[in-house]
Amino acid sequence: AQAQFHRSASLSYFTQKQTMGQCCETPAAASSDVNVDPMDEKQTQPKLFDFKSGLRDCCVTCPNKYKVVAELPGARLVEMILAPGGEDQPHDHPGHSMYFVEGGKLSITDYDETGKSKNNAHEVEIPTGATPIFPAGPHQVKNVGTTTVKVVFVEPTLMCLPCGSVTDYISPFKVAPECYKILAEDDNWITGMMTMDVGASDPVHHHKDHLIYVLEGDSVTINVGGDEAAAMTVALEKFSGIPAPMNAPPFAKHSLKNSGKSALKLLFFETKN
Repeated sequence: AQAQFHRSASLSYFTQKQTMGQCCETPAAASSDVNVDPMDEKQTQPKLFDFKSGLRDCCVTCPNKYKVVAELPGARLVEMILAPGGEDQPHDHPGHSMYFVEGGKLSITDYDETGKSKNNAHEVEIPTGATPIFPAGPHQVKNVGTTTVKVVFVEPTLMCLPCGSVTDYISPFKVAPECYKILAEDDNWITGMMTMDVGASDPVHHHKDHLIYVLEGDSVTINVGGDEAAAMTVALEKFSGIPAPMNAPPFAKHSLKNSGKSALKLLFFETKN
């Protein structure tokens, strides 16, 4: 069967009962006294961040430059596009792992814990494919180069990620190193890359919660649980995000085949928890 992964369709998996338990007893956003953003009493969405600086997050502050392309309970995948001369507004971040889809020259000004500028604008030239891991903190960014910069990054939120151990866990990085590479990692997240030629496949393996960003490819066949009889073929859209929770059968344990007409190149951020 042919299927198209849409953000809303994938997110419907979250309504299923969790089988792995939760990392905390009650998500922060479930409490009525923290469910409202203190800077907007009309805000009814769950509170995702609690920044000491008082600044807002990047997507609220600069919605024309930052957008959420996929999300899980406890994390979201954000895409930033900044044209030459473009500049965002001061905003705050939790620690976040990044991937530069299109590199460039940026000027970054840091802000302190009270939300005031440190007036320390400094230029950095970051190449395409770079995978920096930025510490938590507020800043402002300007594109001082001549090319558009496109970045994707994962941000943890106050919502709780599902957690738990996987019995007889099979790492894709160990069983298929020709397809899966670790680009960067810290204590909480792995920045990984999956590449696969047309017609190629990988052995069965597991994943924990992860967020996928399609760099190249048009179709992939997922053998759910490693069973070819349970195969589902999925159409992919370049530069789209896919939430991949481990409590959803297609994502937790599977093998893959590139059933498309072009090579696959899938960036993903996978939690270690």
